[in-house]
Amino acid sequence: MKKEVLVRDRPCRMKCLTEEEYRQRMTEEVEPFLKSVCRDGRMKTERLSLQEAKEMQEAPREGLYYELYPRQDSKGTIVISYGFSESCLKYHELIWYFYREGYQVAVMDHRGHGKSVRDVEDVTIVHIDLFSRYVKDLHRFVQTVAKPMADKKPLYLYAHSMGGCIGAFYLEQYPGDFARAVLNAPMLGLNLGACPPWAARILCDIQVARGEGKQRLFTQAPFDPEETFADSCATSQARHAYYQGFRRDDEAYQTSSASYYWGKEAINAGRFVIGTTQAQKVKTPVLLFQAQEDTLVKAAPQEKFISRIPDGRMVLVEHAKHEIYRSTADVLEPYLEEIFQFYEQDRGR
Repeated sequence: MKKEVLVRDRPCRMKCLTEEEYRQRMTEEVEPFLKSVCRDGRMKTERLSLQEAKEMQEAPREGLYYELYPRQDSKGTIVISYGFSESCLKYHELIWYFYREGYQVAVMDHRGHGKSVRDVEDVTIVHIDLFSRYVKDLHRFVQTVAKPMADKKPLYLYAHSMGGCIGAFYLEQYPGDFARAVLNAPMLGLNLGACPPWAARILCDIQVARGEGKQRLFTQAPFDPEETFADSCATSQARHAYYQGFRRDDEAYQTSSASYYWGKEAINAGRFVIGTTQAQKVKTPVLLFQAQEDTLVKAAPQEKFISRIPDGRMVLVEHAKHEIYRSTADVLEPYLEEIFQFYEQDRGR
């Protein structure tokens, strides 16, 4: 497998927001425009837990929340599968760039995230009992919402971190849905520091067996409204500060830590997805971006996965943290150019 390096000194079609203008343009230009074209909705989950059924009756968060950004004469539809503890709102800047380049966009809040239904009362905890439930949710969203919106034009996947693991899993289970897929720093192996994965898995198994599976992992903490830029996964201070303001003001965006069940499932899912037999099921061309300064996910599982699929490329983004899409404009512009060129490769054939 040959690992390429993102070429930054290249002609780019998209001019991205600079640090100095970021807040003003997001507030006065980007958000009002997106609001004018957005169609939001809710999709019922295929299987309701007792907690979901209760919440559906009380109606604070019914089913799975989604946002659609339709446009006439689109080049295709980009489906976004985002990362752990994120939300649709966090991707508004990226959605704006995709839309400006001629794409429709469809994005859904994963269960336990944003405005979607939750299985635990503590809004800061992300919980899932089966990782495959995320995949089934995404498949239902694609089949019932994104495909009708696409109107027979190509579907493209953009998937980050946890959403990247969901996306890779999806490509293995449903190989015919997406024309091309971008995996951005996919969570195919968690960085657990000095703790080996098998030990972390045993700890999670023990807590689940004790009936504590929905409790917060002891290594993690509740939402910190004062999270500093230095502690973030972004390399753009303006982007970090902008979204952190929304998080402080609305508990829907304050997910910040995992349950023991989620930990167990995340470890299992990454190991399963990169297995040779599974990876070889991927028929979709994949472009995988790896962040050089990523401290949340491991590089080696990403490299194993991309070397085992039939049609995969890996691009290293130097001096980037985990959230490559929240880099400064000098990185974002060549990054987006790489994505657009990748999505366009089949056009006209």
